[in-house]
Amino acid sequence: MKKYLEKLAVFKVTLRILAFFSQRQLFDAITQWATDQTAKLNIFLNQPEPSKEVGELAKSWQQMMPKDGQQYFKLGEITEDTAYTEIHLHCPLRGTGNVEACYKLMNYDRKLMEAIGGELIVLESQSNSGKHHCRLAIRSKGQSTADLVPAHRKKPISGSQETFES
Repeated sequence: MKKYLEKLAVFKVTLRILAFFSQRQLFDAITQWATDQTAKLNIFLNQPEPSKEVGELAKSWQQMMPKDGQQYFKLGEITEDTAYTEIHLHCPLRGTGNVEACYKLMNYDRKLMEAIGGELIVLESQSNSGKHHCRLAIRSKGQSTADLVPAHRKKPISGSQETFES
């Protein structure tokens, strides 16, 4: 069962279903519940080790992604307090402009990080950045994130969904 649930194909189908619900305010409670439950299932199946070290948190996040698709979940720069990662998997929300739906959908990843001692913030979303990947920041729980502006809080410059103010 675990091998089946960890397949990229299963992940993509689940992502499409959850993206459908996340785009409709009527289903906010279902989206919250479903992302919480899928994260709990992932944690149960993978038993990741908690950490306070951001590099370890980022590696754990990557390892909790589908085994046959980890190349889509890339680790980038790791500073003293922040690990930057990217998701290169095609998101069903890409180009929709619905960054709020992205925020709801990414509850899954935030719950994964929370369970192992981290905090995850989406800095750029495929939904509205015009890019073909999402950019995330991971910090240890309790660290200030005041300097990180989440994608759903950025304000578009008039007439554009692709250019943002900091």
